[in-house]
Amino acid sequence: MSAMETAQQAIDLILHQGLRETKARHSNVLKLEKAIPGKQNKHGAIAMYRSKAQMAKSWGTIYTSKEAVYDNYATSTHWTPNVFNYLTYTDAAKHYVKGAKEQNLSQINTLVVDVDYRDVEERQAKFAEVWDTAMLDVQFMPTLILATQKGYHIYYVFDEPVFVRRHANGKLPAVRAAKAIAKSLKDFYAQKLPAVDVTCNSFGVFRVPRPDNIEYFEPKMTVDFQALMTWSINFANDQHQIKPQNTQRSFMARRTSRQIDQPWFQALIDQTDIDQNVGYGRHNTIFTLALACYSSNVSQAQCFDILDEFNSNLNHPLATQHVQKVINDAYSGQFHAASREYVNALLETWVPDADRRGYLQRSQTTWYKYAKPRTERVNSHVNEWQADLMAYFNQRISRDNNWFTRTSLRHISKELNICLGSLTKALKELIDQGLVYREKGHGRQASMFATRSSLLQHAMALKQAQRLNYWLMVARFLDPTEQLLALQRFSLTSDPNTTEFEQLRLVDTG
Repeated sequence: MSAMETAQQAIDLILHQGLRETKARHSNVLKLEKAIPGKQNKHGAIAMYRSKAQMAKSWGTIYTSKEAVYDNYATSTHWTPNVFNYLTYTDAAKHYVKGAKEQNLSQINTLVVDVDYRDVEERQAKFAEVWDTAMLDVQFMPTLILATQKGYHIYYVFDEPVFVRRHANGKLPAVRAAKAIAKSLKDFYAQKLPAVDVTCNSFGVFRVPRPDNIEYFEPKMTVDFQALMTWSINFANDQHQIKPQNTQRSFMARRTSRQIDQPWFQALIDQTDIDQNVGYGRHNTIFTLALACYSSNVSQAQCFDILDEFNSNLNHPLATQHVQKVINDAYSGQFHAASREYVNALLETWVPDADRRGYLQRSQTTWYKYAKPRTERVNSHVNEWQADLMAYFNQRISRDNNWFTRTSLRHISKELNICLGSLTKALKELIDQGLVYREKGHGRQASMFATRSSLLQHAMALKQAQRLNYWLMVARFLDPTEQLLALQRFSLTSDPNTTEFEQLRLVDTG
């Protein structure tokens, strides 16, 4: 398959059936029928941009058919991979695109993680780190990795599009769920890769697949939305459980400084011109103040009295029911306290520069007790042994310049100074998670160990024609995990034939 065909296959996979197949006018494809029986023929729209500078100004082109996208993707750099109900232009010359907002989403096709480094050299040097994180640490493998100017866009394409439906109360539950999943993905990646942009719009503009930027693409590695949601919920719960352990207050502290007693709280309470026309507006302010009340053990009723008065003093107040809803969210127990980053952003937006330094001063009366370093403890945790094992296997595999390594459990126990019981337990959990694969040796032969990362890197290094035999060989000694079954399906159902689309010379948005 040529690079151009691969790019078109990636585009088709991402868009699903969100756009028409052919242009409404001036189509170069023979139309045999207007509708495909049994399929939902949606007429959505996406936007594409020819440069990052034009994208920043919303100077783009609207496309409503796949045929038009195929005709023009090679000259575009960015696009909106999720489909909107409609998009319009704000000027008569049809340059500036309007309507790419989450409230206007028609279907959600993919979630993207944005990794952004300082320059091209650092991007290239960090590719192995990005690859290991995407292929080794995350439970779900990505569908597509694109190289950007200074980083990478990691696509998780859903096996079926998530259609956006508005409930009677005006809410968009599918959008809310997808945003929560996107946040978990970005937070997880950020733990491994500090260069991840955790603030990027989950349904915004990303790089379009082109022959010159595809670093990795496996069309069979699509993701089930419900499975990804389950992972996201478990990850979020784990994070809530970890935070209190890392910031346990010492019994030596005589008192702690409540957030409602800190200068920034009073500074925001005194503002009256906070409006909705700024990114950090009334909702964010009230939510941050409510979290401060919650962390300061203020009752929810008392919090409502405080913030209802604050809202009434605003030049443009919110409706009372909206204030109550924001307070309910803050007191739901899902959050610990007001975030310093949000407080800083609110102060920068609404408080005069001359006073901000004093408002942001840290309290000197809050002491914290952190866990002892591992070198000072007698015992280690299982997850620490697992990290040691992963580092050990990766180091040996890299040293041997191979995709596997042969060794025995006794040798590993001696090398890492782990008792056999703890080693067996840690290794079993890694195997159950699909992170390490083991084939027991026969007779005096040592066992073969491989990591998911080493297997995938080896698979990508092989030619397409060799992958079938490779994965069938791997299947003989790997546990039948869900991930492996997906890889086997890839090998057995891979079809080299793809539809060829003729490129038109004229730009036609169709």
